[in-house]
Amino acid sequence: MLNLYRLKELTLFNFCYSLNSLKSLAFLIPYFLFWYLIFDNVIVLAVEWLQSTQGLIFVSWISQDQELALRLFVDRSASLSIYLLVSVTLTPLFILLAANNQYSSDITRGAFRFLLMRATRAEIYLSRFIAVSLLVLICISITSVWASVQALIHKEDTLEAITLFGLQTFVLVFVYSLPFIAFMSMVSAFARSAFGSLFLGMMIYIVLVLVSFWFKSDIDYAIYLVPSGLKSILFDVNTENILVAISALLAYTLFYFLCGWHIFKRRDV
Repeated sequence: MLNLYRLKELTLFNFCYSLNSLKSLAFLIPYFLFWYLIFDNVIVLAVEWLQSTQGLIFVSWISQDQELALRLFVDRSASLSIYLLVSVTLTPLFILLAANNQYSSDITRGAFRFLLMRATRAEIYLSRFIAVSLLVLICISITSVWASVQALIHKEDTLEAITLFGLQTFVLVFVYSLPFIAFMSMVSAFARSAFGSLFLGMMIYIVLVLVSFWFKSDIDYAIYLVPSGLKSILFDVNTENILVAISALLAYTLFYFLCGWHIFKRRDV
């Protein structure tokens, strides 16, 4: 039985502690440094090139959809479209850094034994997941606003259109990150160290991606073995696709989360 007060206190403690820990700095510094370089040096040149004939042909070839390229870089804000494309592509890497050590180090040290005197395993497991999700939520909020400001500065669309597309992009990128946080919760629940969790999570994800691409020609749904199979839906931003993507991503999140909880509640902590 969850005690909401204890869950709130554990979540706030884990979130505040994570802001001062090296494991969060290993995510925050590369994350914001990367986006600073993108917004400060790359995005203006990228927008100009992607709106050119050569750029549109390249995106059409990559996505196998000429209309999608036109919608992203002609009909919509190009800066926000680039932000969406890059974010979705690199989300697995950033989440591996942000969420790789949710439980593994504390399980090895036996730190959870002290917490179990005052809280349940369910509260500990859920609070760690929520704390990491909050950290990722704040980071994505900042970069989404940053991308929207870039679009406004370069007058790529009207204020209303940029605000709406920026909000849609933020929602998609954040919800897309949730399955990977839950995936790393699952990996961290049985890994014995932070490095082991990071390495194991990377290896499992790479294997799943390779398997999904290997069998996609024979099995139509093999591409959906990992959340990355939803990229085409995420890139084609419209109301129907957003609802489908959110529903599918939440289903991935629930599956990984429950698998991780099944492992965690049976671990000797």
